[in-house]
Amino acid sequence: MNRIIPLGLCLTVALAGCAGGGDRPQSAAGIAGRTLQVTAANGQVSTLSFGSDGGVRASFNGRDVSGRWAMEKQRLCFTWGGSFRECWPYATPIRRGETRSITSDRGNVVKVRG
Repeated sequence: MNRIIPLGLCLTVALAGCAGGGDRPQSAAGIAGRTLQVTAANGQVSTLSFGSDGGVRASFNGRDVSGRWAMEKQRLCFTWGGSFRECWPYATPIRRGETRSITSDRGNVVKVRG
């Protein structure tokens, strides 16, 4: 099976490896129900929509991909395709209209707009 996971989409916050269940940290409350725009270093733009149930949907180039998100030690972690996991620093919520440049634990750099 050929899975295409764009670099910008790898703002991968998910429950598979990141969350062990239980209560979510306070900062998670600021992301549930939100939509963020992510721009990869190559210019590709993805839209991430965060569900309150830990689900995340990424839209890019007319495609949608579903995954899981979770908070872990001030990091926003994603799991895509059941096993691909990547975490991003997220000590404070991204405010609406704010843009941040962040680097994942895999070395990927993106700009995130709230």
